[in-house]
Amino acid sequence: MSSLLNAVILCGGRSSRMGRDKSLLQIGQKSLAQNAYEKLTPLFKKVYLSSKDEKFDFKTDIIKDDKGFQIHSPMLALYSILKHFKDEFVFILAVDFVRFSGEELENLTPFLKQNYKIIIPQTRLYKHSLCGFYHSSLAPLCKEMLEKNEQKIGLLFDKVPSKFVPFESEEPFLNLNYYDEFLKYQSECL
Repeated sequence: MSSLLNAVILCGGRSSRMGRDKSLLQIGQKSLAQNAYEKLTPLFKKVYLSSKDEKFDFKTDIIKDDKGFQIHSPMLALYSILKHFKDEFVFILAVDFVRFSGEELENLTPFLKQNYKIIIPQTRLYKHSLCGFYHSSLAPLCKEMLEKNEQKIGLLFDKVPSKFVPFESEEPFLNLNYYDEFLKYQSECL
């Protein structure tokens, strides 16, 4: 099912806690962005990167943030992505969700044929809003929220039919927020 859909990797955040651009951090000879791109490419029809600019050293299609809003915001990235597509689900994944795999994806896809507009994983601790399926029809609502300065993607959950798919383990959804977390992950990979 996911091989008929598009995916977009979020690479445009400020990375303020990391202290450097997460998407460009290297594991071996490849950036986190390239690793995520290569991991998702076999699973989807096409994989894009979402960013404010072209900063990558590998060939990929980029969906740039809408220039009408001069902010760093996951909601802006989501709006910019969703308005790029027409009447379809798009899989969104933050570049620092380094342990996410096709196994977790298989647990999300059965809900695509139901009446939801958002399908994301939920663990005991979190609803993982930067990892999941969003329907492109949400673009106008995202724009409206941006215009009201409502930046949190979680605010969408009460406005549209949303499915929170339960997962037992936090492990596939751990993201890298701090440089020491990245260094630990990097050492595990080498």
